[in-house]
Amino acid sequence: MKIQLLSVVILLVASGGAWTQEATPAPAKMDSILQRPNLWETTAPDLQPDFKALRFEWTSTTQDTARTAARGLTFSGRPLNEALLRFHEGKLSEATLIYFNRGDAGELGEKAFENLLADITAALTTLTGKPPIERGRNATSAVRAEGRTWDVDPTEYLLEWSVTKESRARGIPFRAEFIRLAIHPKNNAPRAIGAATPGNTSREAVKRFAGRDHIEHLPDGSVWLKDVPMVDQGQKGYCVVASAERVLRYYGAEVDQHELAQMANSDATDGTSPEAMFASMKKLTSRFGVKTKSLYDWDFADFLKLIEDYNRATRRGKLAPEVQLSGQIIDVDKCYRQMNPDIYKELRLKKTADFGKFQREIQQSIDAGIPLLWSVRLGLVTEKDIPQAVGGHMRLIIGYNTTSKEILYTDSWGMGHEQKRLPAADAWVITNGLYALQPIGS
Repeated sequence: MKIQLLSVVILLVASGGAWTQEATPAPAKMDSILQRPNLWETTAPDLQPDFKALRFEWTSTTQDTARTAARGLTFSGRPLNEALLRFHEGKLSEATLIYFNRGDAGELGEKAFENLLADITAALTTLTGKPPIERGRNATSAVRAEGRTWDVDPTEYLLEWSVTKESRARGIPFRAEFIRLAIHPKNNAPRAIGAATPGNTSREAVKRFAGRDHIEHLPDGSVWLKDVPMVDQGQKGYCVVASAERVLRYYGAEVDQHELAQMANSDATDGTSPEAMFASMKKLTSRFGVKTKSLYDWDFADFLKLIEDYNRATRRGKLAPEVQLSGQIIDVDKCYRQMNPDIYKELRLKKTADFGKFQREIQQSIDAGIPLLWSVRLGLVTEKDIPQAVGGHMRLIIGYNTTSKEILYTDSWGMGHEQKRLPAADAWVITNGLYALQPIGS
């Protein structure tokens, strides 16, 4: 009998849906920051009034990146989905403005995309007083984004965009992906996202990565990776691609979640499956110098076997009603809602060999400086202060403590989610998959 899945076990869905703009948003002009004199001498305290007005928030306690997705956000009169400000040694070092991304803004037709790109190009030409220089496609970026630049000493503006081109032969429709602008000082600047610098490609940066340099031993016995960068996925189901971006940035690669979403065919509501993400990453082995490895993968057959074991346990002890499967459609969410959490946890923990392997894989990876992508099912154990209460989700495991029997992890939800802890037993109970994305040779 053919089974149609209403909700696949490993489908990863983050909180919230696509961002929609209010009918009459309050003005929120990025010009107040980016048109300042001596821009690259600006410090975060200098920008506090603008931060408040534009609703910027730090993405982590390191305060190296501030983000806003305020309604009505604009630059040079053109609306933005999002803006990021990065700081280095206390000073503003780069601004990234997202004019359009599919995850937040939804679909955009080909003609509308071309018109938007032309309008932004014209606005930047007027702003800088110079015509753009066509860069062409960047062969070292994840999606070979197109680009053009404006050089206005001491600042460079880099406009990049990408689309999925229509292919009638393969049944692929046109799809607009993103338009972004990186603004940075002309000299001694960090690279813009996806912008390769001669002799400093993402692959070469990843090749120089030394995992053990990133390990910190805490007084309580915890071992963790101290500097995994934070990425805030925003109000869309991009937990998988945001997590992958964080790992790649940790290794030194230049990439963002919108590029990875294009590669993995991510959906703002339905998220991304790990299989799609890792199939995409295999295509980037030569460009980024990373490899993928599945350490544990819990598939639908495992889920059905668990239901069978669960129902057998309830019949034997009459502890709870059985999980009912009816018809040809299996609603996974409904199945989970029918389960008694204590019985479910007991059944998962009976697989002591798998639980032991899970803990060993974590310790070995962290001891090598490698964070792990961790696919989980939320709602099976109690967790406080998280924006998503139930459903599939992707996290990063960044540490462990054998004394307290805990794992240390992080969610791609911004400030407050940089380092959290969960008993290892609870972590195993909610696990759907464990994956490594690591430099070749490590």
